[in-house]
Amino acid sequence: MSRFIAEFACNKPDDMIKFISEDFFLKEGFEVANVKGEIVWKKGVGMMTAPQFVKLVYGGGKVHIEAWLKYAILPGVYAGEMGLDGFIGALPKANLKKRVDTLIGLLNQVTPADAVPQGAPAAAVQGAAVPPAGAPQGAPQAAVAQPAPVPVAVHNPTSKAVLALVVGILSIPVSWYFSALLGIVLGIVGITAGITGIKSTSKVMAIFGLVLSIIGAALGAVGWILNIVLLAA
Repeated sequence: MSRFIAEFACNKPDDMIKFISEDFFLKEGFEVANVKGEIVWKKGVGMMTAPQFVKLVYGGGKVHIEAWLKYAILPGVYAGEMGLDGFIGALPKANLKKRVDTLIGLLNQVTPADAVPQGAPAAAVQGAAVPPAGAPQGAPQAAVAQPAPVPVAVHNPTSKAVLALVVGILSIPVSWYFSALLGIVLGIVGITAGITGIKSTSKVMAIFGLVLSIIGAALGAVGWILNIVLLAA
């Protein structure tokens, strides 16, 4: 299946695109990788879900994004590519598509710089002091103000912190009273979400969720081992 491809003009300087995208990928747990000569952002090794890949190319305010997954034969061993459509691997595909949509939204955000009217004086745009008309050459000028940093919205995965807390709370009773295996799964989900949520403004919530998820997964693992031992006895 072909890769998901998105091309658009966000009309932002390259350094801003670089800052927003790198902040997003690092918070989501992606790492830079060289895959057959392509420099991409990669997440996962395929132990639980298919590894995710995103290729980002930008320049002159234009952005090109490609996203795909690979079939994991073994952890770190992949074969073939999957786009983001189709029934096979629907959950990881939807997960990656949501990430890509979030990144596109961040890159297309409206900043104060976007609101500057076309044809505005350069000094006004940069915030520089303009000498009064008719002032003699060489007359002292007011200090030139440095342009203020343009505020931009960055990725803030608070939803992952909430998910970690909710799943972490559920994982403990589920592991103890209902299903050890389900408790392990919930614990792993909570741990994964908590690691990402720690990088948000809801850090404390994410830490609580992470701790509870670890406890839930541990209880599930203990219960699973005990069930095997009892069945074998």
